[in-house]
Amino acid sequence: MNYQDAIAEISLALPSCKEEFKSVYKANNSFVVISTFTRQIRNTIQDQNQKVLTNALQKMNELYDKGDASLKIAIENVFVYALDSITFNCGSEKRKLIFSLLSDGINNRYLQQVYKSGL
Repeated sequence: MNYQDAIAEISLALPSCKEEFKSVYKANNSFVVISTFTRQIRNTIQDQNQKVLTNALQKMNELYDKGDASLKIAIENVFVYALDSITFNCGSEKRKLIFSLLSDGINNRYLQQVYKSGL
């Protein structure tokens, strides 16, 4: 799955992304697609819409598992990097829920990123 397939899949999971993705088609870039999707996930968390959040995180897992190398790298460098800032204002229960919905692959990349700093 490449970034164009990802746009179609994300648009199904989060219809609110359709308008924003119209400008992404010009970018031809997996990083822009994942940045847009990450921003929408952040908005969904702030809106406290758990059903949409669950669908979005499941779609992120699917993109990570089935995506090409460019898409995986974008997820690791954009979404995984942003997880701390996305969940910063969440309570511990909400944070646990979010991380429980993420695949083992994404969780492992997150842990590698956190512990890579040596803290």
